[in-house]
Amino acid sequence: MTKSAAIRMRGKRVSSAARQPTPSRAKKISITVDERILRAVERDARRAGRTLSSHITEALSRDLRQQRLAAIVERYEAEHGTITDQELAAVRAQWRD
Repeated sequence: MTKSAAIRMRGKRVSSAARQPTPSRAKKISITVDERILRAVERDARRAGRTLSSHITEALSRDLRQQRLAAIVERYEAEHGTITDQELAAVRAQWRD
């Protein structure tokens, strides 16, 4: 049993970072970030109980998913036309069911 599973079993709160699978491979890099942005991101990571690395990795992963989704929508609309408000409303209604 993993440590995070044991903690959950005792009813204690576990941060989302602890519940996420550890990447199989990580690579250390060096980046330059605006100082104000870095301070804000570090503060948010601390508040969430996450390391800066895991916080940034999740943000990059989320950005990749959004880019891929945007490409899917773009291809769909190129083939079928712009998605209408009515189509979006119909899908949202299905999600609520």
